[in-house]
Amino acid sequence: MMLLPVLAYAEVHYRFKYFVSLLRMNEPEVLADAPHRLDPGAPLPVMVLIKDADRYPVEIEQMTFTLRQGGTELHTESFVPPSPIPVRSHWWWHIHSLRFDGALAERFGMFDLDVTVTLLRGGQRRAVRNNNLRTTTKRPLRVYRSRTPLPSLPGWITGDVHTHSTYTEDQVEFGSPIAAAAELSAAMGLSFFCATDHSYDLDDRVDDYLQNDPAIPKWHAFQREVDEVNRRSKDVTVVRGEEVSCENGAGRSVHFLLLGTRKFFHGSGDGAEQWFRFDCEHTIASVIAGMEPGTAAYAAHPTEEAPFLQRLLLGRGEWSADDMAVPGLHGIQILNGERNRPFRNGLAVWRRFLLEGRRTFIAAGNDAHGNFNRFIQVFIPFVYIAERPHQLFGRMRTLVRSLNTERNIVDALASGRSVITSGPALGIEVETETHGLGRIGDTVRARSIVVKTVARSTAEFGRFTSLRIVLGTVGGTERVLSEQRSFTDPFSVHTVGERVSLDAFSYIRAEAETTDGEGTDRDGFCHTNPIWITPE
Repeated sequence: MMLLPVLAYAEVHYRFKYFVSLLRMNEPEVLADAPHRLDPGAPLPVMVLIKDADRYPVEIEQMTFTLRQGGTELHTESFVPPSPIPVRSHWWWHIHSLRFDGALAERFGMFDLDVTVTLLRGGQRRAVRNNNLRTTTKRPLRVYRSRTPLPSLPGWITGDVHTHSTYTEDQVEFGSPIAAAAELSAAMGLSFFCATDHSYDLDDRVDDYLQNDPAIPKWHAFQREVDEVNRRSKDVTVVRGEEVSCENGAGRSVHFLLLGTRKFFHGSGDGAEQWFRFDCEHTIASVIAGMEPGTAAYAAHPTEEAPFLQRLLLGRGEWSADDMAVPGLHGIQILNGERNRPFRNGLAVWRRFLLEGRRTFIAAGNDAHGNFNRFIQVFIPFVYIAERPHQLFGRMRTLVRSLNTERNIVDALASGRSVITSGPALGIEVETETHGLGRIGDTVRARSIVVKTVARSTAEFGRFTSLRIVLGTVGGTERVLSEQRSFTDPFSVHTVGERVSLDAFSYIRAEAETTDGEGTDRDGFCHTNPIWITPE
């Protein structure tokens, strides 16, 4: 029943009874994906994903990978198995790594990548270029190979707090395999990602996404797979999670991120599994009351407005300010794939909460269902698939001050030891006269403080154009304590401010801007969570 845009790999085999689908085809979905950016020392992992081959079996005869830069072909290589590979499973994927050796070693910047998969089906040979989805452009994947790693700070790691895996699967969408996502994330320079699959998908039968199973076998399989990937992975940690559909104060469905959870919450209100049945099993408050200790709870993209058709046909709504202020909610994921009006609205809500004395943290994610290189989405079911360059896996990021383990990452997110960014890294500390240093997420006691900042950018994300230190007085207003607009080194900044006296409960936060980046995003930004100061 889903009559609305969906940001996900496109499922094309479902159609409404008695209705025609212009997207449906008698072959499995075949698509190639690759990271939109690449760390300098990493090979380029190219994923070929085939779905629904249990219904439409195929054989893979060959895969060919061609790299171009500025229209010039630089490299072509093929994977040719000794005999065609039979693909008969519901999910099949393969990663082929392209290495930047020899003449490619010193080439950086933007590359075009074409992937051609030669298939045999029913004795017929078929060459698929990049994907076989109808109405898509088939244009090359775009990969930026950076000269430098992602900007970071000592003791901090980088990740994406809102992604979807193959355990999100329904009438119009599906996500990426968890193990494949870990490999592609490592090549991008990410240290972690949160797999937050929909509650209305995780309660389905393993073999039928239109039927629920009270034993929740998908949820248990998801838990086992996260454990197994984390056991094997050397560089990337998967944080298990759930995107729960629950009732807001107005009785509409909103989405709620539970990070680090092993307890399942049913949430079927907007799952489109039954016509015009919108009842949710939980409210925001009941989810918080029932969640396990050690879980981080964040409102998912809370300031995005539900489109008219979603409101009408799925019963979706928005998070109100009162919903976001429910006790026990750790934070709000205000940055969701792009710097847009909902993000700016989220910043305004967050600042108001801080001035009211609420310890609400902010986080960044992309709500990516796979889509490492570009979104491919069912836009008009079942007529048209749209493509766009936003909400890519890992494009908007959360930095956390943490060891790279699941437990430590969740604790950092629950404690606000985090920063949101599209590129640059920014850290602040306050030095007190008697109690030492306070860092992001901390509360310190002090009569006066000295604010220290450190910021890092690279040519990929651009030079710094501004760095602001903001002092907020709880119950009062915010003011800019200092603002720097010229920099001796525009990519590396250290500042030590003058001592500031405080006589009220306050907080310090920082924000930075960059410009003229050489990468995908020419203009970057970063916002820290606060340090709270209680006057002695």
